Amino acid sequence: MSTVEVGKIVKPQGIKGEVKVVCFVDNPSGFAHLGKVTVGGRPYRILRARWVGQDVYLTLEGVNDRNAAEGLRDLILTVDRKEAEGLKTGEYFVQDLIGLVVTDGDKDWGAITDVLQYGAADVLVLDGGKYMAPYLKRLVLQVDLTARRMLVDAKVWQEVACEN
Repeated sequence: MSTVEVGKIVKPQGIKGEVKVVCFVDNPSGFAHLGKVTVGGRPYRILRARWVGQDVYLTLEGVNDRNAAEGLRDLILTVDRKEAEGLKTGEYFVQDLIGLVVTDGDKDWGAITDVLQYGAADVLVLDGGKYMAPYLKRLVLQVDLTARRMLVDAKVWQEVACEN
């Protein structure tokens, strides 16, 4: 079964082992419905989940103090794709978009290398920053995960994309 990256532990929170997670998904409240996550290749049962904005705070079984939480700093959280469905509000996970070639039908603009998540709109980063564009409904005409391509409206691309 495939897994999905859903967040990254950025620091311990307090002295009782809670960790702060930067969320990679649209719906941080969905963490409350997960039973477990894998952190750095090791499964953990979630004892408690709370969220403030896009930040998630987790209490994981076996992580009982600040030192244990510190040992998880900078590790990525993954879950089985099937369990992750409750964590998204859109159609795709960020990792689904990474590597897609963005094209307007006439020209390939490059491959998506990152998706920056901001409040107003996610920003597609192509070829390591050569181009950047917001993920807008009027821009993105089709996403074909099988063909690994994203079709964009050429006129809208010219309006909203930035070249670095």
